[in-house]
Amino acid sequence: MMIAAIKFLVTLFVLCCLNLTTAIDPSENEIDSDNTYEKHPKSPASILRDEVNILQLLNISPKDQGVSSVEGPISHFPAYKFRLPYGNVLISNASNVTTSMNDPEGFTAIFLIRQQKNNVGTLMSVNSPGRLNPWFQIISNSKTGTLSLKYRLKEVSKIKQIDWGLPKHHRRSPLAAWTWLSISFNPKYGIIRLDLDCDPSRFETIKKKNFTGTFNIPEDSLVYFGQEPGRKKKFLGSIQVAKVLPYVTDQRLWSCVQIANNLSSEFRKPYS
Repeated sequence: MMIAAIKFLVTLFVLCCLNLTTAIDPSENEIDSDNTYEKHPKSPASILRDEVNILQLLNISPKDQGVSSVEGPISHFPAYKFRLPYGNVLISNASNVTTSMNDPEGFTAIFLIRQQKNNVGTLMSVNSPGRLNPWFQIISNSKTGTLSLKYRLKEVSKIKQIDWGLPKHHRRSPLAAWTWLSISFNPKYGIIRLDLDCDPSRFETIKKKNFTGTFNIPEDSLVYFGQEPGRKKKFLGSIQVAKVLPYVTDQRLWSCVQIANNLSSEFRKPYS
């Protein structure tokens, strides 16, 4: 009887949380209120329109050296832990990724990760053959709590870098240490947008004088997953989602009870 009562109270609490739509402030959360997809907790795991699934391109499997299966926030969807000496990092059919990133509608890169402590790891790096300087690169530093984006426009040789602070979460539960993130580039407005967990969106503007509409990444560019060229900055930890979409999603693909700074621990993560 007591167990049944507890289950009822838990269910009632979850349903109440799912209905707290008035707690979300669209001005802090999204660009507009139109949804391309129905928002639900498993959206990043759904097959999205014209998606490029990096984990599938690399045919990631627990049979690979340095790879094992783990439990991720999205139930019934594979997640993998990467540790040394994993080395299958170069995407053979990189044209799918670069074509998506050069799309005139912009692009969105989505990741769901749980990084090892004190690790400086590259999530994705796009480089010309034989070049260390990237066209586009995402690095997560769990030691300093920083997410860095490096990018270079075709007309400009100088690399631009944006640094964002990663959200700090308690680690009592293994699932609480996962981070949901997406980085999108809107060529119409020259805006780079970052979404992290249930934090308010962050925006950076590309200077118009150095911008022609797309990144113009060369067709022969190489795409690295989990490290940069030269086997440097290897990502150590777990990944459940790694995708590139050839368009901008106006709203984050995961669902939050509330979008705000300084949320209490139970509301910091998307519900799943």
